[in-house]
Amino acid sequence: MPLYYNICVTLVTRFRAIPEQGSQLLPGGQSVDRRQKAGSYVLAHSSAGGTGGSGGQARGAGGAAPEFARGQRRWVRARPGAAAALRCRVLRLADRAVSWIRSSDLQILTHAGAVFTADSRVSAITGAAAERGAGDSARDQPPPGADDYTDDYAEEPWAAGQEPTGDAGGQGEETVHTLYIERLRAADSGRYECQINTEPKMSLFFNLTVSEVRGGGVSVRALGPRAVRSAAGGAAALACEARYLRPEPDLPPLRIRWYHGGRLLDDQSPPGGVALSAERWAGGARSRLSLGAVRRRHAGEWTCRAGDAADTLTLALAPRGPADEMEAMQHDQAEGRVSSAAPLVAPLAAPLAAPLAAALLAMLVT
Repeated sequence: MPLYYNICVTLVTRFRAIPEQGSQLLPGGQSVDRRQKAGSYVLAHSSAGGTGGSGGQARGAGGAAPEFARGQRRWVRARPGAAAALRCRVLRLADRAVSWIRSSDLQILTHAGAVFTADSRVSAITGAAAERGAGDSARDQPPPGADDYTDDYAEEPWAAGQEPTGDAGGQGEETVHTLYIERLRAADSGRYECQINTEPKMSLFFNLTVSEVRGGGVSVRALGPRAVRSAAGGAAALACEARYLRPEPDLPPLRIRWYHGGRLLDDQSPPGGVALSAERWAGGARSRLSLGAVRRRHAGEWTCRAGDAADTLTLALAPRGPADEMEAMQHDQAEGRVSSAAPLVAPLAAPLAAPLAAALLAMLVT
């Protein structure tokens, strides 16, 4: 009798196919609750489980949970009639699935690469990032007539407890989940959600603007002199400002990036002695690069760039005299010797510490 009862309960649970009111049924017994709660969407599982099972957050390679990759292109602008591709990059997805949801009507557009809308203009492309290169289909390349703006995901506030830790080192397999919309209409403008069906859910929002009127580009200019001279060991500051030539509503925020010697500076962890500060407002941005102690390696051209526009500043080293120049050179050389010798000094110093301390104590006693 108990065995028969358990079989009946299992069958009823597994074949339950009536979703709750306001939800949309997905394969594997999953449903996305389309009722909005506190700015997020609730992903529900049937007790039979689905992709990844029920309860708990899926773990990928090395036991780490899925998360969104850094540096997502979350602002896309395109003309009516053109095509747009929203690409959501996910790390360590494992056996979880990604859904694309249109925020305006909470319509599920795709789930796990399958299309869930009757709109023939919508399609989905899913694959590993390593597999996407020159041989990809034309549909997965930047669509004609679309302007992509790169913006770090941190600009979008995350719900409490859902802040990603990031993966700057690219650890774990990365998959790309692309929502592709052809023959764009003005009504397609709005916010689109890339959702991972973990518990709790993880969401990243993308913004699509469909407009015939173009923003007219971006202008970047240096604030203050373009040629800056500083004594060795002194302080110096470079500043730039970026603005839209013709500001429009819903334009993505501008972001100024700095380059030195052709190399991009990491905003999150700039090199030693360099500090970055930024200010943003509707239609513009301002960035300031500060050097606490100028060295020879800081001299040269510095480029500030926003979009396709850029301006170049020059930092020249002006020693106060021969002695100061020699001191600056010796300081740079000493820094290199200390950094390279540090791993060797530590193991040699440890065995000598105890004898030296004992000898010093004996001298004090006598």
